[in-house]
Amino acid sequence: MKTIENRTMDEERALYGSEGILVKDCRFDGPADGESALKECTDVQVENSYFNLRYPLCMIRI
Repeated sequence: MKTIENRTMDEERALYGSEGILVKDCRFDGPADGESALKECTDVQVENSYFNLRYPLCMIRI
């Protein structure tokens, strides 16, 4: 599992299509005001992260 840690992301579909990720201590926030940060992702774990953009967990595949 790949760890994505201590990052701030505001772009559209920042982690689109990622597989096997741990999102830890991240912020989805900022001036670009992107949406669907984790769209079409699988095997995702999120710990202690802040989401302030639209549709942050949209269409995560199970």
